[in-house]
Amino acid sequence: MKRVALVNPIRQRRGVAPVALEYLMSGLRRRGIESEVLDLCYCRDSAGEVRRFFQSRPFDLVGVTFRNLDDVWFGQWFLPKLARVVKEIKQATAVPVVVGGSGYSIAPRRILDESGADLGVVGEGEDALPFLAECAGDRSRYPEVPGLVWREGSEVRINPSGTLDLCSLRLADRSAIPHDRYTYAGGKKGGAGVQTKRGCDQNCIYCVVPNIEGRQIRLRPTSDIVEEIGNLCESGVRRFFICDSEFNVPQEHAASICSEIVSAGLGERIVWQAYVSPVPFSLELAQLMKRAGCETIFCTTDHGNDLMLERLGKNFRVEDIRRAVAVARSAGLSAIYSLMLGGPGETMATVEEAVGMVMALRPIKINLSDPPGIRIYPNTPIADIVRQEGFSRKNPNLQGRIEGNDDFFEPVFYLSRGLGVLGRAIRLWRALGGLRTRVLA
Repeated sequence: MKRVALVNPIRQRRGVAPVALEYLMSGLRRRGIESEVLDLCYCRDSAGEVRRFFQSRPFDLVGVTFRNLDDVWFGQWFLPKLARVVKEIKQATAVPVVVGGSGYSIAPRRILDESGADLGVVGEGEDALPFLAECAGDRSRYPEVPGLVWREGSEVRINPSGTLDLCSLRLADRSAIPHDRYTYAGGKKGGAGVQTKRGCDQNCIYCVVPNIEGRQIRLRPTSDIVEEIGNLCESGVRRFFICDSEFNVPQEHAASICSEIVSAGLGERIVWQAYVSPVPFSLELAQLMKRAGCETIFCTTDHGNDLMLERLGKNFRVEDIRRAVAVARSAGLSAIYSLMLGGPGETMATVEEAVGMVMALRPIKINLSDPPGIRIYPNTPIADIVRQEGFSRKNPNLQGRIEGNDDFFEPVFYLSRGLGVLGRAIRLWRALGGLRTRVLA
């Protein structure tokens, strides 16, 4: 029987449980392939832990998840950490190492080269990883593997990504990760992630989700989602995060999930949070979410000026935000509102309008991109805007690595020159933050 090791390489003080690895296990299990997780999140000596793990058991393939390319704030760069773990794995075992995940899918060729991995997978891996394990190094079958990134001589090839039918993908078994290690603040934060759908049909100019998951929204069966939550609850998990781009898109699917959570008697046993778009967001859905155990919504308002919302590619306007705030408050949901300032066309007047609108709503908490500015990722609308403006030091709207970074691989930010003195202060803030990051690394 084939055996696959699944590795979480990112080490953080307050980590995020690697839900992707548990979902990958389901794909392997369906094909009769055994798997085991090596979670390095809270490991002090990763090299020693990797060595002990691979010395104690044989594997045919190693899968490494890479969730984030950087922190989108001060430009903390996660790639060196990934490359270090890949090197440690390759020193401990001779089997192929394949990297995947949302962070990897942003720049698959560059990360394959710079991480030292043998192979990569763009997009979903539940089909690709079992296929690779079954290939057992047979390179003649590589062109058949969906989303595979592989070397053929001096060329790096990328196969077309597959699109999984989520109705046939059973994800309810969540027994591989001890989730209690991911709760903190006296159990009031952290927990387990659950995905209810994949894909996004929105047009936010900064977002990479449509590139990674596709623009077609694919829904998981409600029964599978609620069974997954129930299994986690039975194992002791009480806190959840719905890790969709927007839980309420489409609204009918969100309502169905909440209704079934209530019917299963889970609503009083769990607490959860989710990202929510201001549209569509009815009072009926908000009340259902509350009954189903929802505690807090992260409302992706982004701005408080209609023209800036349009420029950011949002499908709602200020009046929709005000209505969504009223709905959340009426249903008794706590809400955190996020602002993304500094985008194309931003001025001090639009910033003041956005801040004024949010403050008038009397929010409990506001999330700002910290500090303001939009991380420019490759193959996004904002990257196209920058190319039209000119990607060079002469472009006053840019902050970050310019030279030798034509593919936006390393952190570079859009920070509108219309911010004037505030923009210059933010640039200094970012520079000091980057210095602090390098000193502490």
